[in-house]
Amino acid sequence: MLYAFLDESYTADRYYVGAIVVRTENLSDVSGALKASREYARGFGIDSPSVEFHAHEIMSGVGCWAPVRGKTRAALAIYGDALDRLAELPIKMIIRGVDVTRLNARYRYPYAPHRIALQHALEAVNEYAASVGDVVTVIADEVQGQAMHILQTAQYQVSGTGGYRSSKLVQIEMPIVFGKSSESPGVQSADLAVYLYRRLDAHVEKHERTRRAVERLWEKVQPIRHHVWRWDP
Repeated sequence: MLYAFLDESYTADRYYVGAIVVRTENLSDVSGALKASREYARGFGIDSPSVEFHAHEIMSGVGCWAPVRGKTRAALAIYGDALDRLAELPIKMIIRGVDVTRLNARYRYPYAPHRIALQHALEAVNEYAASVGDVVTVIADEVQGQAMHILQTAQYQVSGTGGYRSSKLVQIEMPIVFGKSSESPGVQSADLAVYLYRRLDAHVEKHERTRRAVERLWEKVQPIRHHVWRWDP
C-alpha cells in the first residue's frame, strides 16, 4: 500500500499541488525525519516538541518559529536540515502546477486553479502507483470546499478526469481524505516541498543571495523528485 500526502501553495498567478508518496512500511521514517529536524531546530531556540513544519512560517518566523524571525540563515539551515533528511528516504515527490493568468486568458469559464492542480497531481500519483503495481490512499491538507473535492475526485472514477490524458484513477482508493497537517508528518513534508517549488518557480527574489539559497534547497530534494511540471494553458 502507498500513501500520498498532498498540500498546496500558490500566488495570484500560479497554483501548485505537491505530493509526497510513501510506502506503508516507511511512514515511520517520515515521522522520524521531522522529529530529528525538530531536535535540530532546538539549537535555534525552537523548543516546542510539536512544532509544525510549515515552510512559510519557518521562512517568515511566525508562530512557533518566531525565534528565527529576521534570521534568514537560521531559517534556511532548519529548512535544509529537514529536506536533507527527507531526501535520504525511499519516498517520491510529485508536484503539478498551473499558470492561472494563462488559464483565465484561454478559457472563458475555467475551472478553479485548485481543482485543476489537484486533478493533475492525482493523475501523476495514479500513474506512479500503476508503475509500481500498487494502490494508493490520498491524504490532503484541509482546505475550503473539501467536500466538493471529495465528490469531484470520486466522480473521476466513474467518468474520468477529462482532457487529452483522461484517467479514471483506478489505483487511488476513494474517497480521498482531508486532515489536519498537525497530525500528519506526510502533509508537512509535502508542504516543505511544494512551497519550495512555488518559491523557485513563481517568486522573483529581490536579492541574488536569496535566489541562490532557494536553488540550493531545491537541489537537496533531487533524489526524491519523480514528477514536477507546470501546465501553461
